[in-house]
Amino acid sequence: MTHRVNTEKIMEEPRSTGKIRLIIMLGSALAVGFLLGYLASAFVPLVRPPQSPTTSTSAAPGPRLSPSEIDSALKAAHASLEAGDLQAAWEKYHQILLTDRNQVEALTHLGTILMQSNRPDEAIKLYDRALSLNPQYAHALFDKGQALKAKGDAKGATEVFQRFLTLVPPDSDDAKRVKGWIAELARPHSPQKGNAGTSGREER
Repeated sequence: MTHRVNTEKIMEEPRSTGKIRLIIMLGSALAVGFLLGYLASAFVPLVRPPQSPTTSTSAAPGPRLSPSEIDSALKAAHASLEAGDLQAAWEKYHQILLTDRNQVEALTHLGTILMQSNRPDEAIKLYDRALSLNPQYAHALFDKGQALKAKGDAKGATEVFQRFLTLVPPDSDDAKRVKGWIAELARPHSPQKGNAGTSGREER
């Protein structure tokens, strides 16, 4: 009887050891997966691509660019945006951010795409990120002001537009347009809907 009991204990020990090893392996895999997910989210802005019936949402940004390729990539992205191809523009701007996550022009134009996709809250987050990197980037201020105006935030839009006016020539077309918006926002019960995107804005 004693011999049989001891045999059972010996057989149980490998089973226990195997379970412990399995738990350790699963825990390690989960930890690695969490770390990789964190690094990926920290490297690329968490912005979903625009969705439309005419574009594919399964495409991903291309390979990382070299620093010398960023200028030409920006021109190509701007051209896609001006042509109304939001999906292609989104992919190109994200490709740029794979090389330089602090590229304020790409961040701001991603915000433009989000505004054209009726996602102002997400757009404002990107404008704020660009402005945290460069508080005097007039383009981001211009677009953020429009986004706040579209949301009906007259006070916030006015403050941003006033900051914008300190950075551009007072007789420029953009300055005149913004002054008109400020006057419109100051009127009671004025419509707050603004034109999203870059249409009509001077290139900066």
